[in-house]
Amino acid sequence: MGAGTRRRSGVGWLHPMAMLGVLALLAGCTATPPPSVAGESATTNTATVAASGTPVTRTTGPVQVAQAAKLMVDASSRYRELLRSLTVSVDGTVIVELYNPGSGPEVTHDIRSVTKSVMSILIGIAVDEGSIAGVDQTLAQLLPAYGPIMAPGVGEVTLEQVLTMTGGLLSDESAPELVTEPDWVAYFLSDPLEQPAGEGWAYSSRGSHLLSAILVEATGKSVLDYAREKLFVPLGISTEPAESGAIVATDYTAYQRGPGFGWLTDPQGLSIGAFSIRITADDMRKLGQLYLDRGEWQGAQVVSADWVAKSTTDHIAPGDPRFGYGYQWWVREVDGRQIISAKGFAGQLIEIVPDLGMVVTVSCLDGPGAFYPEDLEQMVESTLIPALTG
Repeated sequence: MGAGTRRRSGVGWLHPMAMLGVLALLAGCTATPPPSVAGESATTNTATVAASGTPVTRTTGPVQVAQAAKLMVDASSRYRELLRSLTVSVDGTVIVELYNPGSGPEVTHDIRSVTKSVMSILIGIAVDEGSIAGVDQTLAQLLPAYGPIMAPGVGEVTLEQVLTMTGGLLSDESAPELVTEPDWVAYFLSDPLEQPAGEGWAYSSRGSHLLSAILVEATGKSVLDYAREKLFVPLGISTEPAESGAIVATDYTAYQRGPGFGWLTDPQGLSIGAFSIRITADDMRKLGQLYLDRGEWQGAQVVSADWVAKSTTDHIAPGDPRFGYGYQWWVREVDGRQIISAKGFAGQLIEIVPDLGMVVTVSCLDGPGAFYPEDLEQMVESTLIPALTG
């Protein structure tokens, strides 16, 4: 897949496995009452945008956002059936929380490919600390033990090309199913490139998983331990206890419905860099707020503002002015307004609107009629942003 071709976010090389038993997820979800709403009494009409410090005077207050969200969900059986959570915060204050029956503030959701954006943050922290020398490092330098088995050209692929999905690694459209392969990292690195590195963009979950191997090699810690220390604990994201078994031995549908934090691994125990983190809606909001505030959280710089800026800049010029791709983050411009997104299959979304100080999170069920993240982005643009801006 070359530049300008778009794939709706998901997990290509494991998707059929993830779909097993999905009808069970939807059992009893056809006539549910509307979700509950929090924040309807909010009355703020002016605020300071956290990302830029520019005062914004709004002709309507955040209360209109809550009302618009509730009307949107009430009017659509699709939202009532598939939506698990919807939150909206403005300038760090949560003004909307919607949860369907069976969900709630403490219920965790599999955020699917939003995991990729979490990996970007972790790689950024490692670069900030000097554990990784920079994004111009090659796979041969970052994963030297695998050098002898790398296919021609793979060793020269740079970290930046992996992050921006321009490294030519096998795309999700082309990758065969992977269920029992014992060493995913070796398998990915030994496969020939789909196209020469740097010659086009192709959505590759394989590259995202290689980020996990790179992080372990660079830090000497497991991905989960590093993430706890550098990201999850500082943001107050609970990870104890953690479900973290190998996906090849896991009922993935049951895992998606399981309680508490989770992050599955490949057969060798390496946290999957492409998908499967299980966190709450508020945890998703915290990740979005971190990027809205340029890597700062409660006065501490968790990841550098420079990394946030680079990872939310379009590095690929794909030929479609509506979309761009940074370091495992989606970026685009709508009506002159920057939109930053972390997106996962079946309607998992963190959307950041910097000039409005807005963070929107959505989590949905998989199944027939499931949302694409792009569907939800359209909802944000057509419903929530106008409700905030008047």
